[in-house]
Amino acid sequence: MDQDQASHLQAALDEARSEIARLRDQRQDDRRELEALREARDNLHALFHQSPDAIFICSSADKIIDLNNRAAELFGLPHAELMALSPRTDLLRSRGPLEKFEEIRPKLLAGDILTFNWVAKRPRDGKLFPVEISLAKTVWNQENAVMVTVRDITQNRRIKNLLSRRRKLLAAILDSTPIPTFVIDTDHRVIFWNKACEILTGVPGGQCLGKPVDSRIFYPEPSRPVLADLVLTMDHPKIAALYRDKNLSPSAFIPEAFEASDRLTIQGTTRSIYFLAARCRDERGEIVGAIETIQDITKRTQAEAELRASKRLLTEITSNIPGVVYQYQASGEDHGSFTFISEGIWNLFGLPAESTLRDPKLFFERVDPEVRKRFSTSLTCSETPEHPVEFEFSMQRDEGGMRWFKNSSLATRKTDGRVVWNGMLTDITEIKRVESLRADVERMVRHDLKSPLTGIGGLAKVLLRDELPDRQREIASTIYQSAMKLLHMLGHSMALFKMEEGAYKLQPEPFDLTRMLQGLHEEFLPSATAKSLEFAYLLDGRPLSWDHRYMLSGEAILLESLFANLVQNAVDAAPGGSRITIAVRSPKNTRRDTPKNGPELHERAQRASETHPGAMHEIDIHNFGVIPEDIRDRFFDRYVTRGKEHGSGIGTYSAMLIAKTHGGTIRFTTCETQGTHVIVSLPRRDPA
Repeated sequence: MDQDQASHLQAALDEARSEIARLRDQRQDDRRELEALREARDNLHALFHQSPDAIFICSSADKIIDLNNRAAELFGLPHAELMALSPRTDLLRSRGPLEKFEEIRPKLLAGDILTFNWVAKRPRDGKLFPVEISLAKTVWNQENAVMVTVRDITQNRRIKNLLSRRRKLLAAILDSTPIPTFVIDTDHRVIFWNKACEILTGVPGGQCLGKPVDSRIFYPEPSRPVLADLVLTMDHPKIAALYRDKNLSPSAFIPEAFEASDRLTIQGTTRSIYFLAARCRDERGEIVGAIETIQDITKRTQAEAELRASKRLLTEITSNIPGVVYQYQASGEDHGSFTFISEGIWNLFGLPAESTLRDPKLFFERVDPEVRKRFSTSLTCSETPEHPVEFEFSMQRDEGGMRWFKNSSLATRKTDGRVVWNGMLTDITEIKRVESLRADVERMVRHDLKSPLTGIGGLAKVLLRDELPDRQREIASTIYQSAMKLLHMLGHSMALFKMEEGAYKLQPEPFDLTRMLQGLHEEFLPSATAKSLEFAYLLDGRPLSWDHRYMLSGEAILLESLFANLVQNAVDAAPGGSRITIAVRSPKNTRRDTPKNGPELHERAQRASETHPGAMHEIDIHNFGVIPEDIRDRFFDRYVTRGKEHGSGIGTYSAMLIAKTHGGTIRFTTCETQGTHVIVSLPRRDPA
């Protein structure tokens, strides 16, 4: 073989080797491509069978080529049985879109994807359920086919219906709220405008929906954002610029919200308006819009202005009252605060009213611990007292001496249990000084008069021992009786004084009430005869005989004065020619109330004890006169009298003191039909 042939052979051999290498590389590429195809097929197969939606591969509306696992699960049949059914007639309710499959096929072949909602049915039980169906062109096993995707939307439909109901409910709630409210979306368009908003603005909701809020409803400017617009974007500089003089403030309760108030002219009427705007976020925290409420607070603003005026007036009035007018709210022992206190606290205690309102301790630290305790006791009560609570206390003057004050307060209990006291503190230092001076003068007068009266009476008694002409004896007797009467009156007044002071010591002794009444009868008989009055005496409903002893225990002189005053009143008040009845009821026959006759009966009592009525003696003095209406509530007060030329007005007052000293009571009933009963109740004491 020559060299040329060898060269050609070598070249052919190299070419063959190169071709072998190329074929080997191509084979490896084909193998890799095949593996990729197999992997893609497996992935497609996994996606096909693991899809959450049922997938059918169909050659027509009635022929299924293939289906995934979800299709078998959704329709409740094995693959083989499901493959033999018609999607159009067996799996869907009739008259569905697949009925017109031939009409929609050209659209599918053109590459369109068709989606619609319909109702599927399970072949075995015929159960219907809503589905979403998608149709798309595909190639399956190298043939043109249609991929039918069926999604069960039962849960979605249920959620959608629930959301729809909730939206309607929310709309109904917002529409029925009396607070004007509107809502805007993220594009600043109105999506809700409730009935109250329509009434306030006069603008129908239909005119606003889908549009930005027309600011001319509220403001005279041609166009400007409302607070909801600015809160939606949280444009703080513009919020401050437009609302800084409108009482603007962040809401204390709602995040991402601002509130303000302004005087606006709406529907031609100037109103005070309070408005609040807040961002709205969904459950994921995304901003979905803003809500604004609008409230007409004209009446509230007017009421607040009137309240401020009333407070100024109250301050002006109370500042001129000589004392401290206050309202104190008690919230427990040693806890409370002043809700009002007049400027008089500066004059009395040198404290500014505003400072005392902020810190009530400033006042309580000025008084002694014992006084603070009395205040605390009086201001803390389990049961609200019906009458004013009064007490007096003293404080040491800075310059020496004592200052006296009187506290008078009346409590009211609020529905939440708080006790509010309305009271007044007055300086009674001068009153105390005058009272002390009066008491000293009265004591001196009583003491100084008693000695000369005793001497006058003694001298008159000495004269009566001698032989005197009748006229002189009569004069001496009159002098003696007058002196003794004055001494008795002084003694009686001293006893009354001690009773008033609560210092009288009762020294009861047994006495015969019958004998006492007999003596009073003889004393008042001339006065009664002059008016043609008749006396009647009863014991437990039967006539009382002067021979019948009825023993009581007490101080006979005091009780005789008591009954004398009451009988004198009866004689003065009884109509001429009528009867005065004095009825005694023993403890076993006493009743708490005298029989009444009609709604016109007036009853008034002064009680000195709570002794059970079954242990009381009662002496009922009755006449057919009527106590004047204007003195009934003050009948037992000192110096109260009516229609008596020489009346002093201390008769019933002293009678009440004497009854009280004996542990008894006096009460009366009076009316036009029954006249007047004055009933004295005395506790039962066994005479020694």
